[in-house]
Amino acid sequence: MSDPRDLTIAAARDAMAAGEISAVELAGAHISAIEDARGLNAFVTETPDRALADAKASDERRAKGEALGPLDGVPLAIKDLFCTDGVRTTASSHMLESFVPPYESTVTQNLRDGGAVMLGKTNMDEFAMGSSNETSYFGNVENPWRREGDNRPLVPGGSSGGSASAVSGRLSLGATGTDTGGSIRQPAAFCGIVGMKPTYGRCSRWGIVAFASSLDQAGPMTRTVQDAAILLGGMAAGRTDDPDGAGGRDPAWRDGGVRSEGFNLRRCRNTRLRGVAGRRYRRIARRHSRGIRHRRHEPGNRGPLGPGQGVAERRRRGD
Repeated sequence: MSDPRDLTIAAARDAMAAGEISAVELAGAHISAIEDARGLNAFVTETPDRALADAKASDERRAKGEALGPLDGVPLAIKDLFCTDGVRTTASSHMLESFVPPYESTVTQNLRDGGAVMLGKTNMDEFAMGSSNETSYFGNVENPWRREGDNRPLVPGGSSGGSASAVSGRLSLGATGTDTGGSIRQPAAFCGIVGMKPTYGRCSRWGIVAFASSLDQAGPMTRTVQDAAILLGGMAAGRTDDPDGAGGRDPAWRDGGVRSEGFNLRRCRNTRLRGVAGRRYRRIARRHSRGIRHRRHEPGNRGPLGPGQGVAERRRRGD
């Protein structure tokens, strides 16, 4: 097999299932890569011993035919904004330099439950406040890319710059990030990878050090769109601890597939706009709903009214 670090999450999943590579071999290759690329300063905390132990457990499960899912044995990097039980969580700040949480964020617990292997915690802008990864207490992160003919370091973007650098630099197959106003998407663009900010509530915010709670959202950072779908499926799995979360729905993209059978539109629950803002919102919603086939919504959830429903019905429902 070629260099294991060049595998995608999907390819690594298939290779482990076929017995072409073990989770321990995959983890070992990435641990060595992290050690060789410390000049990028992508990681605040490395967890090689835990990674190898988790990888060994994954191989034992797979040998028994008990693999936990598509992320079982896949080595991932975790942005140092996610609380991890027993592993230092700093938010790249001096204030939290020695903080070791006694609990696990919902997102990282979902990944652990799915058998993912944590390689370590990635560097970031301090408390996620930055867009170049130059505000970290632990020093700047470097982009693995260079300009042609120029070896001067480039910024990876931020605040999820360590995660972006780790994925782009082949130090992990994927990574978690958080996005408030671009902190996944911008560093993904800077480093030439795929980054996605999911719909608010799709991934739980519980156990993530907050920047702006009404905007923060966890999301995947990978090298392919298919990998982003697989990783997001693992991050969003199971229950959510957020009152405004998406609950336990099971989207079709969890296995890396693409859902194409229409859109599922919703009006934000517990939100009612009045006056000029409300009229403008309803006018925009009606315009964008024309020609879109609406899916049935789960019992108890009110979706938007279709374009064929009348004004009286809208008024009766309070929309």
